Amino acid sequence: MKAMYLANYFVAGCIASSLLGWIASLHPMAFRSIAFLTAATFILWGLCWLLDFSVSSVLKISVQNLQALLIAGLAVSIIGAGVFLCT
Repeated sequence: MKAMYLANYFVAGCIASSLLGWIASLHPMAFRSIAFLTAATFILWGLCWLLDFSVSSVLKISVQNLQALLIAGLAVSIIGAGVFLCT
């Protein structure tokens, strides 16, 4: 995977998580929905780490590329959690 694609996914993920954090700060029901969405995403993220060889064969990418995407996803979620908690 080219570094440019990974950087694009990272920036898009940061924008999306910041937007979701802002929407969650507007209304309590939106907060609950986005908290559920975040929890489901973390569960899928953890399963992808546990089943990385199977997931990489399904997605037809190498294990190293999948792990790079998962690490970028962790960085995105840390940034998103900061926005989510500060708003």
